[in-house]
Amino acid sequence: MKSFTLSAVALAALLSAVAPASAAVASRNSNGKSCGGSRPTNGTTTAAPTPTATEPCVVARDAFISQTSASPGVTPTMAASLAYDCLKSVPAHKEPAIQLLDALKPFLEWQSDQAVLKDPPSDYPYPPVDIFEELENIRSNLEADKYSGELEWQEELFKTITGKPHDGHLAYYPDLLTVPFEWVRPWTLVSVSEDGTSLPVVKVLEDVVSPGEESSYVTEINGVDAATFIEERVTDSSNTQDPDAGYNTMFFSQANKAGLQANGYFEGGGRERFFYPGNATVLTFANGTTVSKPNIAKFHYGPYDWHNVKDADTMHKEFCRGAYPIESSRPSIRDVKSTRRTAAPKKIHSYPQPPVSLARRQDEPNKIDGYPEPVLISDDQIVSGYFIDEPGFEDVAVLVMLSFSPYDFVAFQTTVQDFFAEAVEAGKTKLIIDVQANGGGTILQGYDTFRQIFPDIVQAGPSRWRSSPGFNALSETLSPICSNYTPKADEYQNLDIPCTTVNNWRNDLNETNGRFTSYADKFGPLTSGGDSYTNYMEWDPANPVLTRQAFGTDITGYGRRTNFTRPFGGPENIVLLYDGYCASTCSIFSQFMRHGAGVKSIAMGGRPQEGPIQGVGGVKGSQVYPFRQMSALAELALEYTEDPAIVKELQRLDATLVSSRSPFQVPTVNVRDAVLPDELESGIPTQFVTELADCRLYWTESMIQNTGEIWKAAAQAAFKGGKCAAGGIEQPLKRPQVTASKSHGYRRQPQPVRSGQVLSPDSLIMQHLRVQVSD
Repeated sequence: MKSFTLSAVALAALLSAVAPASAAVASRNSNGKSCGGSRPTNGTTTAAPTPTATEPCVVARDAFISQTSASPGVTPTMAASLAYDCLKSVPAHKEPAIQLLDALKPFLEWQSDQAVLKDPPSDYPYPPVDIFEELENIRSNLEADKYSGELEWQEELFKTITGKPHDGHLAYYPDLLTVPFEWVRPWTLVSVSEDGTSLPVVKVLEDVVSPGEESSYVTEINGVDAATFIEERVTDSSNTQDPDAGYNTMFFSQANKAGLQANGYFEGGGRERFFYPGNATVLTFANGTTVSKPNIAKFHYGPYDWHNVKDADTMHKEFCRGAYPIESSRPSIRDVKSTRRTAAPKKIHSYPQPPVSLARRQDEPNKIDGYPEPVLISDDQIVSGYFIDEPGFEDVAVLVMLSFSPYDFVAFQTTVQDFFAEAVEAGKTKLIIDVQANGGGTILQGYDTFRQIFPDIVQAGPSRWRSSPGFNALSETLSPICSNYTPKADEYQNLDIPCTTVNNWRNDLNETNGRFTSYADKFGPLTSGGDSYTNYMEWDPANPVLTRQAFGTDITGYGRRTNFTRPFGGPENIVLLYDGYCASTCSIFSQFMRHGAGVKSIAMGGRPQEGPIQGVGGVKGSQVYPFRQMSALAELALEYTEDPAIVKELQRLDATLVSSRSPFQVPTVNVRDAVLPDELESGIPTQFVTELADCRLYWTESMIQNTGEIWKAAAQAAFKGGKCAAGGIEQPLKRPQVTASKSHGYRRQPQPVRSGQVLSPDSLIMQHLRVQVSD
């Protein structure tokens, strides 16, 4: 493995300015050394002009127009305090707000673990939350005119749905709060142990990577103990169910930069970007230095026109378009003549607009910034493989999966398969599976990767759905029409969509991988913890509609991809490497690896507290639905029923209003609980089960600059008896020093056979197969 060190060019890119040049003044300690000084600008932002208007939103308008006119394509910014003044000036529009709250309820009823959220286990780290009680409180406050403006109730709604449940699958992004701006702190922080064994401290990234300078650590943020301040932010905004995982997301790491496209959520990004950080952020360092920098508001771009903003009312009309109904004769789920909403864009982005194509130039090497040269890497850089060709680590290979959401399912599958073959042929007998910053993706991609590693182990992933009124209405409608349906590999059928959903009782497998025998056998309902659920079920990876039609290939272990052999032998030769963010499909994959195959795990970082931490700290729910998915299924079901009660229930699932008021990102809900095989009787979802990693390691300063240093530390702990900061991995009494091919009888397999046409990514079937966190 080639050593990696940040070059001057890479460092400049890493420290891309997020603050205007005038926003920070360097402060020096008594030795004259920089300690959290001003970040170099590189032309990606511009300083806001001196405002002349007094209307807060006119000030924002003028800042946007002047900067985009002077420097097209450059990120417009303004002082966070001035942008916040604009948002606060918008008066509350009570009636549209109440309509939105009422329209949210049919979709939130699908949240599968809401009963457990209200009464979580005693070791769950966050307070209970009753989503519907919180919504009712907001509604009552609106009716009583208790909110000072539109922003205040939207902030409460965002905290209720997107903050307090700590569920990466449950999210709603109200328009005024999220469409015009996002907040940025002018600091990029890291959490590192100064010697690899002492508890981690907080440092400024720029100080850590500056050559020849000793960096002082941060003791306080805004007058509060640094770690405590960050933990409080995690409690308010993190989409992880584990505080250590949330703590890690606040800091820079090469994985966070590559996988989450963020320098750490303390600086900006994630859900934290919509919690107002105040006017400035003040850091106090151990050497006595104190540095204050103003926080920044970054403008978003989208089909909105700041020229239309004349005052607070027109600000609401421009950026809260979904609050203004228009009449339309277009058929909808409600009626033939329906109340539609002013058009809102499907997606709002950080400025400037990303290029249409993310393809690299032909003369550019395909590698991930901050990572060594890969042995193999997919074109989208989602999956890559490495060898640690340094003394003492010649037998170690590393598979990096930044997500399970590639542009091309078959390309991901092929990259994994080819890398394993090359590793075996090169004599690699140990494998590190690096899933740092992996927020999930396509469910069956996780299944396929597990079966490439352990093709002889049939995965166990029991799950269940909440028996909500909308779910039951769909099931009662769609199941009867599928009585004579048989899925086909090479022929599309009109019933493919309704009959491959969970709402057809004949679809899916039961918990023993057999077939359900009746509607009641699958849908029950069964009672657990005071709520009603379906029976436990498993995905059917042999269903050709979900595999060949969806992705153009079979899942390893099924169809044309059988007779595979283990590339690395037993679980003692493999280790999972986490940073806590692993979520969704990543949590499913991890469950198979740890509980099904017995693979050990290492978790990096965590809060500055002694003891082991979890590796899978992200959402462990096993399926997410966008609101529009439920709405589309309801529209489909209405074609097959005239039952008045069912029609009324299906009409509640109209996503027009709720989607138009959340244009920054599609609203989503966790619809499916994962339950460990050992917890089927208790019914506690894995979301609420603490699963500690076998070994905990701390990041060091060298690991911030060289990802390979993390892998060497992991290999030392997993395969060579190295010491962990907490826990440890016991070594086998004797390890045969032979190649994987000789030891395990590994056979190189033919590359995946790609079928012809595959389903559109926007099809209902493809939406049904995705599970990834919402940030």
